[in-house]
Amino acid sequence: MGRARALGAAFVAGAALVAAGCGRGNDVSASTQWADDLCTAINTWRNSIATTASTLTSNPTREGLEQAAADAEATTRTLIDTVKGLGAPDTQSGDQARAAVDSLATSLQSDVDTIKGAVENVSDVQGLLTAVSTVSGAVANISKQLSSSLDDLGALRETDDELKQSFEDADSCNGVVPGS
Repeated sequence: MGRARALGAAFVAGAALVAAGCGRGNDVSASTQWADDLCTAINTWRNSIATTASTLTSNPTREGLEQAAADAEATTRTLIDTVKGLGAPDTQSGDQARAAVDSLATSLQSDVDTIKGAVENVSDVQGLLTAVSTVSGAVANISKQLSSSLDDLGALRETDDELKQSFEDADSCNGVVPGS
């Protein structure tokens, strides 16, 4: 029975060490998690849009456009939902950061509607070309809006040390927010 107790004690000690080690990776502030979630969503959107554009280039048909538009719409809706769900980071300029991402989400919704409408009634080659142009313009506008919002967040981080640190601590933000 002594051997069983020793094994049990070793198991408990080992489990405690594993649990302690696991906790170290979770010492992320709420504001850093906010920054990481934002930047991860933006990086995911950018990668998805690049793939969608590549797919459309390789399949410039009505079906290719419809698929590309559906993909662009879906990935942008995911970005919108993520951004809307972030709330405000718990920093000095948290409300301003939230306002910037909420404004982004609102303007992105308009572009999603544009993308959706562009492909709904394509019936001929001219309509296809017009729809491709409209979808491309909407995606370019989304990219421009993202850059503008990221510039706004970059400016906020210059006056809010905790927000600045959050963007620096969030690995997914490397190169996403100006100055991080």
